[in-house]
Amino acid sequence: MRSDYTIFSYLLISSAVSLIIGGILLIHHVPDILTISTFIVVIILFILSFLILKGFKSAIHIGGILGILAIISSSASSAHLTALSQFGSSIYISVLDILMILGFYLFPIIYLYFWVTKLIKKSI
Repeated sequence: MRSDYTIFSYLLISSAVSLIIGGILLIHHVPDILTISTFIVVIILFILSFLILKGFKSAIHIGGILGILAIISSSASSAHLTALSQFGSSIYISVLDILMILGFYLFPIIYLYFWVTKLIKKSI
């Protein structure tokens, strides 16, 4: 396993942790299906992270695709956009917004940066 692949794993884990905390905070505040789907995504992120650490290059590409989907789905979600517009209205909403930005935007964008850089260098 190449040590430079660990960044992909760490970024997936970071997104997963942000989503776990956000998902826990949203229990009983959003429909159960959203909470369940959040935790399913978290499981997928942990599995991909493990596979990347084991050297499966295809898991890196799947993570890149999921990163793109995370950004698109969050940007297209009226609930996410409404929540972001309420940033600062309470500590609870602000913490959720920060977790959303970390899990759906910051970590995926950093992941995509490294993924595209690797693709351009043809080292994946």
